[in-house]
Amino acid sequence: MLRWRMDPEEQRLLLSRGPDPDVEGWIERRTQDPAGVFFVIAVGDRAAGFVQLVRIDRTNRFGYLGIFVDREFRGRGIAGQALAAMERHGKGSLGLRRICLEVLASNESALRFWSRHGYVDVGTLREHHFHDGRYHDVRLMEKSMEPTPLPGIPNDRELIEAMNRDTEVGELRRRLFSLMGKYKYAHNWTWFGRPVIQLPQDLMAMQTLLLDVQPDLVIETGVAHGGSLVFSASMMELLGRGHAIGIDIEIRPHNRRAIEEHPLARRITLIEGSSVDPAVVARVAEYVARARRAVVFLDSNHTAEHVSAELRLYSPFVSVGSYLVVFDTAIEDLPASDFADRPWGPGNSPKTAVDAFLAADDRFVVDRELEARLLFTVAPSGYLRRIR
Repeated sequence: MLRWRMDPEEQRLLLSRGPDPDVEGWIERRTQDPAGVFFVIAVGDRAAGFVQLVRIDRTNRFGYLGIFVDREFRGRGIAGQALAAMERHGKGSLGLRRICLEVLASNESALRFWSRHGYVDVGTLREHHFHDGRYHDVRLMEKSMEPTPLPGIPNDRELIEAMNRDTEVGELRRRLFSLMGKYKYAHNWTWFGRPVIQLPQDLMAMQTLLLDVQPDLVIETGVAHGGSLVFSASMMELLGRGHAIGIDIEIRPHNRRAIEEHPLARRITLIEGSSVDPAVVARVAEYVARARRAVVFLDSNHTAEHVSAELRLYSPFVSVGSYLVVFDTAIEDLPASDFADRPWGPGNSPKTAVDAFLAADDRFVVDRELEARLLFTVAPSGYLRRIR
């Protein structure tokens, strides 16, 4: 701890007034502060850093957060775990409505870290911190500890059900859906500049469930041109937190370049490899361990064998109340001739895998109401909500 307190660069980034050898006095001030909470981060029997809440206002229910992890222990997810623990303490034990923080405007890595964890920029304190003979700007960020109120369903449930039961509508839907596939209708669309290859209706469903669940992690198998991944990242941006992981057995160089240069790239991680490779799943599990709530979208190899493996490996990552969405279950209801050049088709499709999965696993149910509202979807019986 003395080394931390005497490191000029670390003290600058922590907005401290400079090196201070009085470690005992510092710890006493932190632990005796009635308007503060202070924890040491330990790895084994070694101090790896600290996390603190200061200037806690119990009337207005907010406090200011600070966190530090020693260089030796960085890159292991320790900061994210400590942050999540302090947020739980602030929300649960202290009843805070909002957590605030200040960070140097020039500290880009810290700004990215806080943004990934749901903190939004609410303003700049101009020339707020004096260091190295001049004043520096400081960014003020905050995160709400309260859930965002969700809007009600705009349409009447009875009307939705009536539409879903209407046999004429159903027959027209099946006919039109088949024709849409013939003309590759899903290829008509982009999202924020990247081909998305999804029905607009399914994108609407995805934004609805993401707003409902409010995850801080979206896991997608199948990247292609990256449109769906950019869509998920844009939803995370609107929620003010979170990250999207895209997994594909082959990410072509021009697609990788376009995704990595995208304005939302800071909210995206690409993993090249088979989605069912144990090493890939282990990498994803590291992100899940640092997340509070995750959503999974499966849209890679559509054979029943592959999707069954994905369901087995990725379903544990889905939080209770969240979703596991299996795309292209509609393959089951289309003519086999539509897939003459593919290894999948009716009887060997994502829906084949979903039916077997639901028969053996009672943690998930199909969200029939969402499906009824859609009318057109590539994922019939594929919007799975975890209930236990």
